[in-house]
Amino acid sequence: AINTSPKDLASRDAVDQAAPNSRLCAEMGASAMAFDQRVFVSFNPFNVYVAQADVKPACVLRPANVVPILKDRRGLINDQEVRSCKNNMNTWAFVGDLDDTPQLSCVYKSEDAQNEFLSNPKFGIGEDYLDDDRDKEAKKRIKDHMTNGQKAQMRKQANAIPGLD
Repeated sequence: AINTSPKDLASRDAVDQAAPNSRLCAEMGASAMAFDQRVFVSFNPFNVYVAQADVKPACVLRPANVVPILKDRRGLINDQEVRSCKNNMNTWAFVGDLDDTPQLSCVYKSEDAQNEFLSNPKFGIGEDYLDDDRDKEAKKRIKDHMTNGQKAQMRKQANAIPGLD
């Protein structure tokens, strides 16, 4: 039986259809889900409080499509914002219709993200001490001390220092 309830996301197609500007998103990017969540940390006493996340349909644009769609056609971002995002992050994502005050975000593509839906579901979130011992066939990648993004940022900073060739 196929679940067709609009309250349930039973497939990637449901996410694609719910994406803002769904046709444009399919052609120029990828449909996504945006999670808006707040974490509050108190220091005296130290506590961490987590608010319930809001989940919204979203779209992540391919970098090559950002300028024509967001800057040239709609005037939603300017040259300085394009440069700043390109230098520090990766591309742009949005929630809401592009023609009706969308929420734009400059986003970073994590090279270290792992789709754990495709691996052994017995493993927990993150890298716990049992991950290496449970299932040798799982081939879970364990991150070393720095992410690839952090390493790239360090290389970029080092290349900017004169005399460090």
